[in-house]
Amino acid sequence: MRDVDLGYAISLEPKLAVDYFRSKGFKITWNWQEMSTQAHAQAFTVAKATSLDVLESIQLELDRALATGTTEREFKKNLKPVLEKLGWWGKQINVNSNGEAEEVQLGSPRRLSTIYRTNLATAYQAGRYQQQLASSETHPYWQYIATMDDRTRAAHAALHLKVFKYDDPIWQKLYPPNGWGCRCRVRALTQSQVEREGLIVESSKGKIETHEVSTGTDDEYQSEVTRFKSDGQTMRTDAGWSGNVGSAAMGSDVNIAKKLTILQNRKLREQVIQSLNNAPARHDAFAEWVGNILTTRRASNAVQPLGFMTDDIAEQVKKISGIEPARLFAVSEKNILHADSLKHEKTGVKLTLKDYQSLPKLIADAQAVLWDKQKNNLLYIAKGSDTMKIVINAPYNLKGQKDALDVVINAYKASVVDLQKSVKGGQYAVLKGGI
Repeated sequence: MRDVDLGYAISLEPKLAVDYFRSKGFKITWNWQEMSTQAHAQAFTVAKATSLDVLESIQLELDRALATGTTEREFKKNLKPVLEKLGWWGKQINVNSNGEAEEVQLGSPRRLSTIYRTNLATAYQAGRYQQQLASSETHPYWQYIATMDDRTRAAHAALHLKVFKYDDPIWQKLYPPNGWGCRCRVRALTQSQVEREGLIVESSKGKIETHEVSTGTDDEYQSEVTRFKSDGQTMRTDAGWSGNVGSAAMGSDVNIAKKLTILQNRKLREQVIQSLNNAPARHDAFAEWVGNILTTRRASNAVQPLGFMTDDIAEQVKKISGIEPARLFAVSEKNILHADSLKHEKTGVKLTLKDYQSLPKLIADAQAVLWDKQKNNLLYIAKGSDTMKIVINAPYNLKGQKDALDVVINAYKASVVDLQKSVKGGQYAVLKGGI
């Protein structure tokens, strides 16, 4: 297989990769080893870039490369004068995280090449993993493909053409990229393809070893390495490259992967990925969004995600209603104002600002999930400042939204006695938990 420019490769199917990249927050680090694989999957960092101006400039140019297919050459040409202006270029004497002065290499053509290739490869493969996970029902077998040329590492060539089931543990540790400059990829296959090509589906059971190795000067850091041994050959990741970026950032749930790949609202998908990461920036942004709505009392049909419906609830909703729920909870600005109504205030059931801002957590940690047989709504019963009833239409098409969502249409304080009466009287069916 010929080696293609990464910018071109990613431009072939960039949307999920771009949305994943845009969901990442910032993290300032001195050495790359300071962050785990999980943390790297959830936050954007460049070693020794200790200024947010520098990080934001590099991220902006990487975003452009992902979204438009900017080549490595163009990336470096565009970014060099920006970094020179910011003073992040060449060798300089800096104070490290231990307060010690040392000569460090900041921006350089070689560093920009590494930044470009590393970030584009990880973003592309993160999106690719979710796309392949979403199609695992039809393409359940995955084949490791190495770029077999004179630059291919023997450790990576050892896995070339090997096939494993999509949910084999090997993909949680050895889904590419598996090292600096890794050009490997994964090919998804159907059952008929496996049979037609005479491929053998293997299992990684008992063949994977993961351990920590010392990295950095004076061995002050520990980074994970994974080995796969089979047929006398060994596949070994570079230190710190053991893992799966797509899984670390967005999980390995097939239904969530399906939802991520079909969402048409790009901003919503970016927010969903942040929610999956449980990113502090996401919590802060949601809290600020709610606060602005309740302060200005102005609202549009703009929506924010609240989390995912679990499989057990989704299956029951489909069985009861005959309709497949969207599985993605969301709330609109108008829904927030509707819940925070004068009527609720007069009757003493209005929620506090903190309760509204905690809606994602309240739904995730609900003590019970009920089905209102009369109104055909889901009810999530949660504990906050008081017992609360969160009313959800599933699925529901909001005005101006192309995506079907499970929408919170109301939320207010509820009497435990009244809830218990409605359950005993047969109006509410208990789907999970109890009152």
